[in-house]
Amino acid sequence: MRNRLSVMTAALLLASVGMAQAQTPPTKPPAPTTPSVGFFDVGYRGTSTDGDAARYERYRDLRDGATTLFQMAKSSDRYRFAAKAENIGYHDQRFSVDYRNAKSSFAFLWDSVPTNFSYLTRTPWTDTGNGVLTLDDNAQKAVEAKTAVGVPCAPGALPAACGNAAQATLALANRSIYVGLAKPFDLQMRRDAAGIEVTHALNQSLGLNLAFTSTKKSGTQPWAASFAFNNANELALPLDNRTNDVNAGMEWANQKGMIRVAYEGSNFNNNIQTLTWDNPIRFTDFNNGLLPPLGPSDPSGYSNGNGPARGQMALAPSNTMYAFGVTGLYKMPAHTTINGIVRMIDMSSNEALLPWSTNTSINNPAVIAAFPHLAHLPRDTAEAKVKGLNAMFNLNSRPTKALALQARYRYNKHDNQTPHFPAEEYVRFDSVPEETGGETEQFDVTNNTFDATATLSAASMAFRVGYGYDSFDRAGRSFANMSDNRFRLSVDTLSTRYLTLRAGYDYMQRRGDGFSESAIEDGGAQPGLRFYDEADRNSHRTHLIATVTPMDTLSLNFSAGTGREEYLGDGHEFGLLSADVNDYTIGVDFTPNDRISFGAAVGRNEYSSLQKSRNANPPPDPTWTDPARDWTVDNNDKVNTANVYFDVNNLAKGGELRLGFDYNDSDNAYRFGGPRVASLTAANTFIPLPNVTTEWQRFTIDYKVYLSNAIGLGIGYWYEDMAIADFNTIDTNGPVGFAAATGTPRIDYLGGLVTGYGNRPYTGQTVFVRVMYRF
Repeated sequence: MRNRLSVMTAALLLASVGMAQAQTPPTKPPAPTTPSVGFFDVGYRGTSTDGDAARYERYRDLRDGATTLFQMAKSSDRYRFAAKAENIGYHDQRFSVDYRNAKSSFAFLWDSVPTNFSYLTRTPWTDTGNGVLTLDDNAQKAVEAKTAVGVPCAPGALPAACGNAAQATLALANRSIYVGLAKPFDLQMRRDAAGIEVTHALNQSLGLNLAFTSTKKSGTQPWAASFAFNNANELALPLDNRTNDVNAGMEWANQKGMIRVAYEGSNFNNNIQTLTWDNPIRFTDFNNGLLPPLGPSDPSGYSNGNGPARGQMALAPSNTMYAFGVTGLYKMPAHTTINGIVRMIDMSSNEALLPWSTNTSINNPAVIAAFPHLAHLPRDTAEAKVKGLNAMFNLNSRPTKALALQARYRYNKHDNQTPHFPAEEYVRFDSVPEETGGETEQFDVTNNTFDATATLSAASMAFRVGYGYDSFDRAGRSFANMSDNRFRLSVDTLSTRYLTLRAGYDYMQRRGDGFSESAIEDGGAQPGLRFYDEADRNSHRTHLIATVTPMDTLSLNFSAGTGREEYLGDGHEFGLLSADVNDYTIGVDFTPNDRISFGAAVGRNEYSSLQKSRNANPPPDPTWTDPARDWTVDNNDKVNTANVYFDVNNLAKGGELRLGFDYNDSDNAYRFGGPRVASLTAANTFIPLPNVTTEWQRFTIDYKVYLSNAIGLGIGYWYEDMAIADFNTIDTNGPVGFAAATGTPRIDYLGGLVTGYGNRPYTGQTVFVRVMYRF
């Protein structure tokens, strides 16, 4: 829905000058008027949704009720003022005020943005406040006594985890005891931000500015919290945090340049820093009555579920960041300017650390005697601190009309000064004491970037050649440092009547140094694994954009692009091996006169990637080096898009009509291969994943007509429909293992208790009826 606001500016009256009688004083000119304009748009909105209503709303609030839009503006030769209010009283309301005069300005913004995850969700956990989620005690006792199903298990799972073989086989039919205790709730969060900005010019060269923003997040979001491999939990994580940002600066400028000195501060305060949740399969901490190393905790508790009665994890800690920066610009001869910024940054957090475990079977003298370092933490608070130094310098020069040069250098240093934390002894999954940990590392990063571009203009064409270099020196990763070398070529038409063209080619080569195989193996991965963000690779990208204008009222648009990334290097066997992307768009825009405009476009995007892995147990198990256990997955995603618009202006009574249609469909396939998959297929034990398919369409109408210069009426209609099939979404009536198109979300499915949040279809419609008044 679009609204046009016409701003009328009145001219100053001219005072006539004539010969006055001696006894008549000169006429004083009238005071200049202050033109203003106001606009009200008030009406009613009604919404109807079939299916996943939250996905239809997502980042907006479309509840039935009043719609409001208010705008007001005043301007004169001395000042300008504007105010605006939208969706008053709703979760996506927005208010703004802006005032400016010759020396000062003031701006205020209050903005609210919801994120609606799902209105179909349910959970058996009860939020008792301060991040503590509890389950019904009697249900926990029944599950622990193996008289009820807690977390359904797949047939063939360990009886110790499923209760007994019969319960494992009939888990889906029996359902979890927590299903009947689960309560419906809306899974949604909201971000509210308020900010002000004030500027004042002390004189023509010196000015001050101050900005402050406060952002609050509240509500809930999906969160994963697991105890063991077959006891996965999805919770509604409560949110209650606020971030306050302040920016203050002083700026001096003249015809030759400028300099600005600024201070930035950011404070994040999280009122919920710890999540504690009850275990759905245990009411008491497991204790087998044996001494270490065979007890009292189960040595396999991290995998079979014989662990604590409740879990605990740290959430985002409160922290602060301060920065001091200097920005400058200087104009040099030969149409050359240089500018840059240098910032020094300090980041810190000193929140209390969680204990090694809340498990009473581990917090006892016998275990502490065997694992003495678990008696207490090496320190009680994080003492986390990072120093940073950022700098960037830009050079722009045009020594001749035909030649332009740009160069940029950027330096970033992340110096982690957090003291080392010894964790050789720790508690895995809050269930089993271990001695296989290590000491934390200070992950430092130093990044140097240089980029240069030269542009030569000749014969209505612009030819560009560019080079970029990135160097990353890092601690704690498998490659100690990496470097990127990038080359760019492009050509553009400058001024032709019928054709505008841009074509380009980009080649990037990444190479790493200082490879540490132990950094891979210490994490339990194959030595041939390379992480995609640091692996050696070659990247090729091309693009073409063309606009043909055979006549002033018609333009034809075409764009195409292709790219390929090849991951390579000595010893690289597992991980992401290649990725390809191809896209094109064809469109037309037609404006036969000043009343009618029409446009349409179609496009297609294709993305594919190839990954390789090995299904093996850690050495000395022989499967670790067995190539017969290798498998691959080829991900192919194809997306088709289309959009059409039709606008008509200057209808009867100044009416305006806007029509729009958008369409999108995607088909995402996962193709598995390799000897491991072939052997499972031969044994009739491999089930391929079905394609994830989505079809989304939106149709909008907006019509408004003015009955007079001041009063208008408007109607609007929105229609959206999404059909989706996603194997990761389980419905009550869905087939075993895969999703159904519709149905009530299932919250207990094969090894987990979830909220039911997922990708689900919907059909949504919203109708607007509005009255507009402008003055």
